[in-house]
Amino acid sequence: MGGMALPAPTLPHPVRIAFANARTGAPYALESVDDASRFGPHAAAQVAAVCSEPLIYERLFRQRLDGHPYDATNGLGFLTWAESHWRENTAFVFVITHPLDGIVGALDIKSTNRDEAEIGYWLSARHSGVMTNAVRLMRDLAWAAGFRALFAVTDPDNARSQAVLARAGFVHEGSMTRNGETYWLHRLRGV
Repeated sequence: MGGMALPAPTLPHPVRIAFANARTGAPYALESVDDASRFGPHAAAQVAAVCSEPLIYERLFRQRLDGHPYDATNGLGFLTWAESHWRENTAFVFVITHPLDGIVGALDIKSTNRDEAEIGYWLSARHSGVMTNAVRLMRDLAWAAGFRALFAVTDPDNARSQAVLARAGFVHEGSMTRNGETYWLHRLRGV
């Protein structure tokens, strides 16, 4: 007797969970990007400012943008893309907000594959001490929605990201190749 396929996991939304910077105690929030308009008229520029920071731009966007700057048009594209994934229930994108600086980071569950969904994230260098708590919150939302395992890939030299994953309970399981590049693989199995 064959088992029925489970429906894709869904997360209730909107999500807005307050949390604190682990180092300073400053207030932040993890928020779903299911309605990008609620972040206000400066949201695209805030995303662009973070994605233009040298380390984030070099790791994530220089090649993708053929060396062109990450601007507010790209930021708006990101927010529109994120909102569409929530609407279509194909992925779950969150931003990290700060009361004064607005959007300072983002993280996502990149698919609805409940058996093994990839996560990713980026964060402004001016807001260190935030990402581990944000990943833990997103992980808890994933478990509540029925995800069974999450994984992430990092550049082998990205010790800061690897430390975030380790603090959030992910285990380094070796390396993998994607598009001809070698990455470290980190996995977390649900409860």
